[in-house]
Amino acid sequence: MIPWAKPNYHGNEEKYVRQALKSTWISDGSFIKNFEKRFCSYVSSRFAISVTNGTTALHLVYLAMGLKRGDEIIVPGFGYMAAANIALQMGIKPVFADVDPETFCVTAENIKKKINSKTKLIVVIHTYGNMCDLNSIIKIAKKKNIPVLEDSAESFGSKYEGRQSGGIADIGTFSFQATKTITTGEGGMIVTKKNKIFTDKLKAYRNHGVKVTRYFHHFPGHNFRLTNVQAAIGYAQLQKFSKIINKRKTIYNTYKNLLKNVEGLKLQKFSKNIKPVVWTFAIVLNPRFFPKRDNLIKKMKTKGVETRNGFYSPGRLPIYNKFKTSHLKNSNKLSKNVICLPFFTSLKRKEISFVVKTLLSFKKT
Repeated sequence: MIPWAKPNYHGNEEKYVRQALKSTWISDGSFIKNFEKRFCSYVSSRFAISVTNGTTALHLVYLAMGLKRGDEIIVPGFGYMAAANIALQMGIKPVFADVDPETFCVTAENIKKKINSKTKLIVVIHTYGNMCDLNSIIKIAKKKNIPVLEDSAESFGSKYEGRQSGGIADIGTFSFQATKTITTGEGGMIVTKKNKIFTDKLKAYRNHGVKVTRYFHHFPGHNFRLTNVQAAIGYAQLQKFSKIINKRKTIYNTYKNLLKNVEGLKLQKFSKNIKPVVWTFAIVLNPRFFPKRDNLIKKMKTKGVETRNGFYSPGRLPIYNKFKTSHLKNSNKLSKNVICLPFFTSLKRKEISFVVKTLLSFKKT
């Protein structure tokens, strides 16, 4: 079986984990500080705060911003639903904006339609390693004095007009889950250019609401701290990140060359001002030429290839039934027809060829 994804190690992961264990600082320690510092430098941000995962990164941001029940945030209709799910938990209303059918990313035009007096935050998702048109989105947001959060869980290393994903808008969040471009097993990061007061709030909410004095809780916080052992893995991965990027680009280009002219398949589009580090190879199936997506996933698996469906749009999720989703035509269509092919740095060319050959064997004649 060729898996859809698997973690790969490229350098000093084992060495640094051993160092973390021998230091006795398993929960906190020097690797956390080193990881945050190097990450902050890479994305050219003022502050970086490590957390337990990409979802808790979003949760901490909402808490530090003081978002409350009845507030609204704008989120894309296609993408991983973490930002909307956390909003739902907190009593914040997620307002969905449709995405572009070719880039899979939310557009400034669709965001603008959803802004009102209750809008407190705009969340953009850089889906599958692509990036949204941030200049136009930030321009609209500034006119309304609304902050923008980049959900960069899938786009670490991608660049928009030469600037790193996550480090362009007010706040960026990242995930280091096992399938992500760099991984710590689970884990995440928040980066921000906002002031130290905001950053101190993030750190306090991450640590039970404690600021300086131990055990003195300024507010009811969480334990969202990354461990020193996890940070050791992340720090090692960052040291070899250029190698990871190059391998991912090679895999993407191999897939692209084999599939770019196949009738019935549409590849995700990347604008010229974006240099993506692709997280997964996503294609849109035309049901006239291929079996229905979910059936195709099952058929591929019988041949030894694991694939994944695209994200479910809120219009197809019962937990969002009470929200307006009928306008999400592009998001709903992508949700039904996107298939993601195996993508990880140790994937070999002959394996890619087998995946493509297997996929095309189910093309309708």
